[in-house]
Amino acid sequence: MSKGTLVRTANVMPLKCSDVYISKMLLDHTNSESEKTHINHGTLKAGGNLLPSSKHGEIGESFDETYIMLKGRCKLELDGEMLDIQAGDIIFIPSGVYHGLDNTDGKEDVELLTVWAGVPPKGINGAYDLRLEKWGKSYKLIEED
Repeated sequence: MSKGTLVRTANVMPLKCSDVYISKMLLDHTNSESEKTHINHGTLKAGGNLLPSSKHGEIGESFDETYIMLKGRCKLELDGEMLDIQAGDIIFIPSGVYHGLDNTDGKEDVELLTVWAGVPPKGINGAYDLRLEKWGKSYKLIEED
C-alpha cells in the first residue's frame, strides 16, 4: 500500500562534488516508492562554474531534466546559448542538450532543484555516479555518517 514519503532536507547528507558544487539527493527510489522521479538539491558556490557544458544521454532518450532555481542568479549555457537565469526560473533541458552553469561573476551561491524522470544509468549523471561510488547508494542521512 502506498503511503507517501516525507524527506526532511536538513537531515540529508550533502556530497561535495567539487570545490564549487555540493549536491544533496532528496528523493529517489532508495528513500521512497518513487521509481519515476528523483529530485536533487544543488549549490553552486559564488565564483564557481560547472563548465565545460555536458549532456545527459542522446537527443530523444528519456534523460530530460528540469532546473528549478531557488536562490541567486547566474548564467546557463544551454545548447550553445548563454542565458541569464535567476531565482524563480524553471528551465527544461531535453536529453542530449549540452548545458552548464556559470556563477563566476556571482556574489552569492546559487541553489537549484534538479528534477529527473527515472533512475539514471551509470555514466548519465556524474553527481549520481559519485554518490554511488563514495557511499554505495544515492541517498544518505547525516546521522548515518
